[in-house]
Amino acid sequence: MFGFSNAPAKLRVTFRTVAILILTAFFLGTGCKTSDDAAAASIQMSATAKALSGYYVALGTILDDTDRIYILNEKLLSKPYTAENRQLLKNNETELAKRAALAADFSTLASQFAALSGSTVPADVAASAANLETEIESLKSATLSTSDQNALTFALQLFVTAIKEHKERDAARAMDGFAKGLTTLFIHEGAVWNSVETVHTQVAANLAMYLVDHDGTDNSVLLKVAIHPFGLSPATPAGDLKAALTPLAKQQIATRTAALDDSFAKATDAMAKSLQEMSDRIHAVAEDKPMPLRMAPIALSTVDKWAAQVAAI
Repeated sequence: MFGFSNAPAKLRVTFRTVAILILTAFFLGTGCKTSDDAAAASIQMSATAKALSGYYVALGTILDDTDRIYILNEKLLSKPYTAENRQLLKNNETELAKRAALAADFSTLASQFAALSGSTVPADVAASAANLETEIESLKSATLSTSDQNALTFALQLFVTAIKEHKERDAARAMDGFAKGLTTLFIHEGAVWNSVETVHTQVAANLAMYLVDHDGTDNSVLLKVAIHPFGLSPATPAGDLKAALTPLAKQQIATRTAALDDSFAKATDAMAKSLQEMSDRIHAVAEDKPMPLRMAPIALSTVDKWAAQVAAI
């Protein structure tokens, strides 16, 4: 299956950890001069995290559909759906649900940051971040390279030290590492998410083809383009008409399979680009540079559109 459940437990840095630390870095690494930019960046990051949560929710829906398709395959085609594969799929569903919830929580926290940017009690924020980090220690992540794991761990150590020592500039610079780590984490898990989507479209398409061949579908929808303008409704095709429509039905399955895969690939690419863009903006804030952009990454609309399409299927 997808292999997500076998990921090493030692990696403690997750989306929520990075998310909370980003907020804390804004808090510690910026003063009155950059508070407007920090607040704007937090609102933009909130929108980005909301889209990320929607991305994970949509993938969770796809996994749930895949589970049901495997059950149908077992009943109709006698293809075994082993207990091991069933558990692997459920484990992946659990991990996706956790990520969706964490991204949603981060979105809420980020949206609240603007109200905190003028506060004088960064220690309270740091304590809150530490508590949240403890809460998510049980989460697993897809396998990262040793260098990526070390980079994230090293950045975390620098950041925590800077917070404890109240070294604002060091905290802001360490946050650069975390912002980059957030993007790297998503990209490195891309193969896992890709397998989730492509397996779903493949098994769904195979089953759909079988149903077309065994009178399990009503192909009358293919006739609507010709008769709907005249206020007519198609009857269920039979005989020669049904046989003539079968190749068209199969071609539609193939076309839409490719379209689904392409839509997902574009959404994943858009999500990665949006995270990278926010990483760059956070870098600008951390370096006390102006951030002229005051809107969320444009590519997020592609992610939101894909998630809405999945929900509508």
